[in-house]
Amino acid sequence: MTFTIVFLTAIIALIVSKTKTIVLRNNLSASNEKRVLMAGVLLILFLITNATLPYPESLYWFIGLSVVFVSIFLTLSVLKKEMRRFLSLDAKDKIVNVLFYSLLIIVTNIYL
Repeated sequence: MTFTIVFLTAIIALIVSKTKTIVLRNNLSASNEKRVLMAGVLLILFLITNATLPYPESLYWFIGLSVVFVSIFLTLSVLKKEMRRFLSLDAKDKIVNVLFYSLLIIVTNIYL
């Protein structure tokens, strides 16, 4: 359980850091900033409840996909800006970003 708490804390810190970076980088308005923060909080709450409450597998996927779709809906304009920024990166940086976030999702799925 200690490893799960430490791992979950590290992932939450990464989510908070990335959310703050996205808000500052895009110089968002107050309403867009609130939407990005709500999406981050939804993701953090899902991870916390996933680690603490035993969901049935089908409910886990339903709730997870619901959180992802609601987050995308809330932050679509910001995601478009971030996608343009990602596409303007060098090929090496694109590969590193894709591999890092893919690995993060895989490890999170394994341990939580």
